[in-house]
Amino acid sequence: MKTLSKRLVLLTLCLAFLASCATSNKSKLVPDAMVKDLTPAFQSGEFDSKVDGLVVLMDASSSMAETYQDYTKFDIAKAFVRHMNDTMPPISAVSGLRTFGHSPELSREDTKLFSGMTPYDRSEMNNGLSAVSSSGGPTPMTAAIEGAGADLENIPGNKAIIIVSDGKDLTEQPFLAAQDLQAKLGGNLCIYTVMVGDDENGQILMEKIAGTSSCGFMTMAQNISSAEPMAEYVSDVFLTKVEKVALVPATPPVVGLGYHKPEPIIMDLGNVHFKFDNAELTKEGKTILDKNVQALMDEPNIEVVINGHASAQGPKDYNQELSVRRAESVRNYLISVGNIQSNRLSAIGHGSTKPAIPEANPKLINSEEAKANMRVVFEIIEK
Repeated sequence: MKTLSKRLVLLTLCLAFLASCATSNKSKLVPDAMVKDLTPAFQSGEFDSKVDGLVVLMDASSSMAETYQDYTKFDIAKAFVRHMNDTMPPISAVSGLRTFGHSPELSREDTKLFSGMTPYDRSEMNNGLSAVSSSGGPTPMTAAIEGAGADLENIPGNKAIIIVSDGKDLTEQPFLAAQDLQAKLGGNLCIYTVMVGDDENGQILMEKIAGTSSCGFMTMAQNISSAEPMAEYVSDVFLTKVEKVALVPATPPVVGLGYHKPEPIIMDLGNVHFKFDNAELTKEGKTILDKNVQALMDEPNIEVVINGHASAQGPKDYNQELSVRRAESVRNYLISVGNIQSNRLSAIGHGSTKPAIPEANPKLINSEEAKANMRVVFEIIEK
């Protein structure tokens, strides 16, 4: 009897110990975030896409199973990606979701593409995210960055990689891999990192990786967990704001001896009107021109000089020819689509001789200064 009693006491203690362990390791579910869907603003022409290809890299390694602020870092990462995806409008870009580090039950590959590479679709991205059900294993971020490079290498235009991780227990290799990828893709890549947790060395590494591109930056996942900060983040990473340009009527001439002509009105058509080394109008550019066609039709007594410009990168003669092609592209669009009389429109190019903003480093073809200079400007003259 005494032996049986001891066994019952021992069993009770063991059960109590296991229950206490389960309670201490239990983490809360990350609550669903309020979402500010940018689709209506995008479809109304307020925004346009600034990326042609994107890959989200999500850490699913064993360190992501650790608890941070009552939630597992894995759940925080998944919640971030889902919130970002639900905020994004239907941009015209090829996209993918790639993970790295997995539990053996999920995958034995170092890195795996769970969605894409296909035209961006919110449902497909969320379905891929739902399939990433658990975390485990080491953190092969280097393999994931190299995999993302292979995903994006044949996609023309601007590219973005978003890395969601705690950056924990890693060497400098992911940073070196990001540097190599920047060199390989020729400056058209922006890398954004999202830090999950508070590992000091991990944060330093994530900042360094984001710093390999002039356009990238690191952010803390907990700082953009609500609707407005996430909408701002999505706008900064994936979108460009379309400038609404209203045509200002020419100032009436001053009555006098006729020696002075009225000053022309200069209208800037936007900071990101053309892609690098390209004279083809973007969707953003066409939207801006469409908004101005009616204003031009309502003012039949004005003529328009279309001034083309180029950024500082490249030979001067080539930039001169490129700026002329950009001006001609705008003129042809206004004639063919806007039905503006051709004799009211003239096109000239200035190359890189009249920058809107001087470029400190012309080799940075995606800098804000370079984007501001890849433009055309309207010069309105009253007949």
